[in-house]
Amino acid sequence: MTIDLRRSLCALTLAGLAAGCSGGGAGGSSKGAEWAVDACKTFPAEAAGKAGGVAVAKAESSAATSNQQVTVSNCTYSSADGKDNFGVLLRQDKVSGQTVDEQLAGVTSQPDVTGPGEPVAMPKGKAVWMTKLRTLSYVPEGARMIVVTPPGAIAFGQAPVPVEQLKTKAIAIANAIEG
Repeated sequence: MTIDLRRSLCALTLAGLAAGCSGGGAGGSSKGAEWAVDACKTFPAEAAGKAGGVAVAKAESSAATSNQQVTVSNCTYSSADGKDNFGVLLRQDKVSGQTVDEQLAGVTSQPDVTGPGEPVAMPKGKAVWMTKLRTLSYVPEGARMIVVTPPGAIAFGQAPVPVEQLKTKAIAIANAIEG
C-alpha cells in the first residue's frame, strides 16, 4: 500500500467513525457553533506545533462537512523538516442528546477496525486511546469530539515512535484544543 493510500484510508476510517457517532445536544456545548467548522482555524498551526512539540510549516483543511445535524472538519499539520504529519478532526453534533459515554461507545464499537480502546484520564469528559490506529478520541462534553493523530503516529522511512510517547503527545494536543 502506498503512503498516500494508507493516509487516506486512515483519514476515511477516522472520519467515518466520528461521523457515525451521534454526539451530545446542541444546547450542551460551551464552544460556539463555529467551533468545528474549520479545524485549522480553531487550532492554528502555531498552537498545534507548540502542543505537538514540532515546528509546523503548513496546516491544511480537508474533509470538512456540515449539515443540520453535525459539523466535522479535519486539519493536517506538516512539520518544517518534512518528517512529521499529524492531524486533528473536530466534530460537533447540533441536535442529538447522547452522553459522553454513548459518543465514545460509537468509536470503540468496531474493535476489528480500531483495536481495543484504552481509557485515558482527561481534565473533563472522557477519552480513549486507540493503539491500533494510534489516535486519541476525546469527548470533553457530549456535543463535541476531538480526534488526534499525533506527530510520529504515521512513520514512513524512520524509526517508529514508542506508543506511550504518541499517547502523551495526543493528550497534550487534545488538552491544548480544549483550552
